[in-house]
Amino acid sequence: MSNNDNFDWNEFEGAIQFLKTGISSLYFRDVIKAATGYQIEPFNEDSLKVITIIDNWLKNNLNHLSNFAQTTYIGRANELGNTIEDELRKSLSAIPNLKCAKPYLANGNLQATGYPDCLIEMGEVKIYADVKTFQTKTIESTLRSFFYQPTNKSKIHFNAPHIIIGFETESLGGDNKSPFKLVGYKLIDLYELKVKFKAEFNAGNIEIYSLKKLP
Repeated sequence: MSNNDNFDWNEFEGAIQFLKTGISSLYFRDVIKAATGYQIEPFNEDSLKVITIIDNWLKNNLNHLSNFAQTTYIGRANELGNTIEDELRKSLSAIPNLKCAKPYLANGNLQATGYPDCLIEMGEVKIYADVKTFQTKTIESTLRSFFYQPTNKSKIHFNAPHIIIGFETESLGGDNKSPFKLVGYKLIDLYELKVKFKAEFNAGNIEIYSLKKLP
């Protein structure tokens, strides 16, 4: 780490003491509150009405999204979500009074990467959404499929419910290769999500073997 006159060593030492407690699991809502100052809210009657509209649209248009994915995406499954995400934002924004767009950074710029993918707005209701894909055989996998990295360029600027829109996929090309068919979807409320936490400090060979040699 380079020297920084604005770096607060007291806060850093406090953070290290926290890490030493060995905590390994946290509510995602607590992470978001600490990182952004905004809260993941539980769903209420108004926000559930918006989810119902989205759910009905997905039921009626899953084949459209599937055909779009099959005809436009070439590659492996891990990047498929990006293709679906763009079409989904465009399509949901065509619903009367509903807007689905990329969230802006605090400075007004757009950033494609990072959580979350979408800000859904309808009237006074706001919902943050992240678009994911999964295969039927991996739905119970313990391998990492979701991550969040706090930064000083947050895309979250409202208290709102958070969801994952997860599309169930089938590889028509075999061996996890395109084309992919969408065979289902799930709308997941993230309010009760617990995330695993692992902190480490690391260095590569270039840092290690460029140091002073002994004797």
